[in-house]
Amino acid sequence: MRTNTVLRGIGVVLGLALIAGAFVLAYVITPDYVKRLPDDTDVTRSYTGTFKTLIDAQEVAKGNLAAAIKRDVPMAVERTVKTEKTSGDKALVSDSRSTTAAGNPVEKTDWKYAVDRKTLEAIADHPADWEVVDAQGLTVSWPLDAKKKTYTGWRPETQTTTPLTYARTESKSGVSTYVYEAKLPPTRITDSQVLASLPPAVPQSTLALVARLGTLPPEAAQQFAALLPTLGDPVPLAYTLESSDTFWIHAETGIVVDTQRTQKRVAGVITPGTGAFVPLLPVSDVSYQQTPKSVEDAADDAEDAHDGIMLVGTILPIVLGVVGALVIAASLLIRRRRPRETPAPPANTPPANA
Repeated sequence: MRTNTVLRGIGVVLGLALIAGAFVLAYVITPDYVKRLPDDTDVTRSYTGTFKTLIDAQEVAKGNLAAAIKRDVPMAVERTVKTEKTSGDKALVSDSRSTTAAGNPVEKTDWKYAVDRKTLEAIADHPADWEVVDAQGLTVSWPLDAKKKTYTGWRPETQTTTPLTYARTESKSGVSTYVYEAKLPPTRITDSQVLASLPPAVPQSTLALVARLGTLPPEAAQQFAALLPTLGDPVPLAYTLESSDTFWIHAETGIVVDTQRTQKRVAGVITPGTGAFVPLLPVSDVSYQQTPKSVEDAADDAEDAHDGIMLVGTILPIVLGVVGALVIAASLLIRRRRPRETPAPPANTPPANA
């Protein structure tokens, strides 16, 4: 009897432990440790497109503005997002991009952000030794369990934010995605890495060619001709970025499955006194999107991440819960065995010859 009681107790405790483990997996481990930016994130995506217009900085430096304007140049971008360090729910993430035109490098950037590993938003409260961009909003991706709403996105070139507006739900490479759109009006480029790839100043004689090339309306050309002598020599240049972007996001994992961008950079000058930007000519006008292979890879990554979340957050908890319940039920069915009864000795019978 005592042995069965002990077995019942052990079985009930084991079953309860399994059920408790199921709850811990579903409601603690999964939301706190699984559904967040992994500490081993290292993802590279490729993009291709065309520079409808591209200014050759070397030709500009020579003063040969006419030869500097290139058209219909094939381009490519390689982008790598990597988790460099983590501290609890905080991550130091790098966003490296390399752009080429007809195979020749034209721009290389490497931004680092401190982000919340769950919301993916930039944070100011991070370890003091992390050297990061003072950003706001989403920087490298969307949060897990993305919503049908407008997010705030960071534009590193202009160091400003822009709305990321939910537009629709669409299937992309076999996975369901939320589609978000972003539009940036012409905004001053202020990032030093981007500006390093653009001519900082040009001789007055070079800018004088702008009016002759017919890139400005007649009235604007006359105003610029009057303004030019007041700008010094060489003339410092400023730049704006205008952009229209579309992103396809796997909602559960926040993975960017596809991206399409149309961007226009315009060179101009700053009017003395007023500080107004006077646009002169486009230095790049480009449209590009993720390559089919990168879209397929992103979709595969999204499905793998989904399977991992399902395993830890749903399948294992269900299995543990069911097994725990069965163990408890089996334990309670163990019967108490009655003590074995000792048979009574046979009654004395009289001798046969009595």
